[in-house]
Amino acid sequence: MRQREISLIDIRNRVQSISRLTTLPQIATRVLELVENPRTSASRLGEVISADQVLTARILKLANSAFYGFPRRISTLNLAIVVLGFNALRDLVLSISVIDQFNRNFNGDINLEKFWRHAVVVAMGSRMLSRMVRYSVAGEVFVGGLLHDIGYLVLVQHFPSLFERVMKYAREKQVPFLQAEYSVLGFSHAEVGSWLAEGWNLPEKLVQAIRFHHQPPETLKYREFVWSIHLADLISHSIDEGGGLNQLPEFSDVDIEERLKGLFKQPQPLEYYQDAFRRENEKVDDFLATLLNRKVKEESTVT
Repeated sequence: MRQREISLIDIRNRVQSISRLTTLPQIATRVLELVENPRTSASRLGEVISADQVLTARILKLANSAFYGFPRRISTLNLAIVVLGFNALRDLVLSISVIDQFNRNFNGDINLEKFWRHAVVVAMGSRMLSRMVRYSVAGEVFVGGLLHDIGYLVLVQHFPSLFERVMKYAREKQVPFLQAEYSVLGFSHAEVGSWLAEGWNLPEKLVQAIRFHHQPPETLKYREFVWSIHLADLISHSIDEGGGLNQLPEFSDVDIEERLKGLFKQPQPLEYYQDAFRRENEKVDDFLATLLNRKVKEESTVT
């Protein structure tokens, strides 16, 4: 038991060091600061973002994607800021920055395409669920959904031997990956991801969403925010939109239906949400291609 506590401290210290070494781009940090400041004007936010022409182009492509579904084309960054709002722009900048940070020189042994597809499915599903319960800032949950599994990438890239030990245990014991993590390591990718988010000084609600996306406690400051992401993750796995890690399900369909009560007073049957997710998933490929900064393929090879 003592060794496990020491390992936990060592891992946390190393993750915090990683967060300092792999810092977010200065423009992302600046955008986060500006959006938190109530005195920031749209023109000032646009001035900061437009300093990066590549980032600006990707934001405009995302703003014009089927995900947002605006009837008229958004041709300028200033118009995007007005139409999407400060929070949505912040989330797009943060999403692009994090993905670029991890995809650059990534040498881990997982399929990044599948990983990010699952992340986008959860992000879109989180937004949809939060809108169903009329969460006041439904769009904000998108980036939480996108980053919920970021701890996996930290483990795969920076602690590959630990990750392999967990994978081996999960295969041999035929248990869900999360259970294997706690059995082998005493902690999970959820904690690892939250430590990285803390090191990057991301908003508290994002840290909570990453930390508790598997098991949200009853008392949470950002309850609807975290539960939307938790349920979106479960529903995505139930329709075979997982992250490509060949995990056994943590919850049965019956269990998921029971957990839907954590967000909805009178939830619909699970099939209702699964069908809604499948319809939402029609928007995934185009959005994912822009996030990953590549052209949309004629026939997608993502499964």
